[in-house]
Amino acid sequence: MSAQRQSVCPSCGQPLSGTLSFCPVCLLRDTLADEEADSAEPSEDTPEAPPDRRAARFEHYELQTAEDGKPIELGRGAMGITYKAFDIDLQCPVTLKVISEKYLGDESARLRFLREARAAASVRHPNVASVFHLGRSGRDYFYAMEFVEGETLESLIKRFGRLEMKLALEITWQVASGLAGIDKQKLVHRDIKPSNIMVSLEEGGAITAKIIDLGLAKPTAGAPGEAAISTPGGFAGTPEFASPEQFAGVGVDIRSDLYSLGATLWETLTGRAPFRGSPSEVMYEHQHARLPLEQLRDVAQPVVVLLEALLEKNPARRIRSPAELLKAMSPITSAIEAGRTITNQSLQEIPLAHSRTLTRRWPARLAPERISVARLPITASSVFGREEDVGFLDAAWANEHVNVVTIVAWAGVGKSTLCQPLAPTDGR
Repeated sequence: MSAQRQSVCPSCGQPLSGTLSFCPVCLLRDTLADEEADSAEPSEDTPEAPPDRRAARFEHYELQTAEDGKPIELGRGAMGITYKAFDIDLQCPVTLKVISEKYLGDESARLRFLREARAAASVRHPNVASVFHLGRSGRDYFYAMEFVEGETLESLIKRFGRLEMKLALEITWQVASGLAGIDKQKLVHRDIKPSNIMVSLEEGGAITAKIIDLGLAKPTAGAPGEAAISTPGGFAGTPEFASPEQFAGVGVDIRSDLYSLGATLWETLTGRAPFRGSPSEVMYEHQHARLPLEQLRDVAQPVVVLLEALLEKNPARRIRSPAELLKAMSPITSAIEAGRTITNQSLQEIPLAHSRTLTRRWPARLAPERISVARLPITASSVFGREEDVGFLDAAWANEHVNVVTIVAWAGVGKSTLCQPLAPTDGR
């Protein structure tokens, strides 16, 4: 019996049986190497990983990702990108604004970003999204803001074309309240527009509107603290909603924001901004063209007067402050309900006490009709002058489909007195 001839693999030196024409060791090594190479190459079905892994987390904030694996962007502004994130420590969603990567090597941009964050953090108001953390992760600066549920006013306008007048005025009222908080800190927002206003539906049918981005905020002239770092004479804002003085590159104050709020109210009521075209055309029209009042044919006359007062090209003739605007809104609402007309001069003659008389009920398409949330005027012990509110309660009482009516107001304004005629008389 002859011995079986053996050979040796020329690559690895492994002895080979005479029946084998290949080395099993080398074959196994080649197979494993091919599998590792295949796993390293991204397939078409696998979401591409973010090019920079450090951007997935900023301290204890983790960016939320969409189905394609990319971070969820909430918006892009002049200075940075806004993401939806999650606070790992507090277990709640937040909004995270990160300075744009192209600015990372620009020290002046970093200073502007820090000023922006500090300015936003100084404002504490229920109609302004709060900033509660400023941080740095590697080369990135970021700040965390309150995450506001709902959708932007811009999105609402796109869905409905235009909003009902009462809803539009309610949103304007709340944004003006937020601007009062910004004005209190001696700041100017400089970019009030529908995409920077978040609207959410609250429990019970009420709505809340919040200013969600102070990306271009700067101190007013003479304000204490840091001086403005933005380039002098440069335009900052969005052309369709910017004030004439913003285009002129001169100093601006809160009246500039009121002009932008007027342009926002215009679009909310008509579905379009007052002036449209190329940036240069829009700039010229904001500074020189008359208002296209023919677009307001279906808008109540008191609201037209309000828009004219907000969109005065000369800041000296414009509504002077958010407080003055809030003061004007209640008599405007009353004039609409009574079918009366008003004048621009009459807006300036309204006493401050009227700013507390605004009664607001929410449109049926955004809230159940059976619930009313109202801020009621101060009264004496009778219901004199409250015919509208009494009539509303009578109608609700007689409607078998109405189960609950909620009245919200300050202490001592007469809620109990208003409800006494409807109270049971059998002691229950």
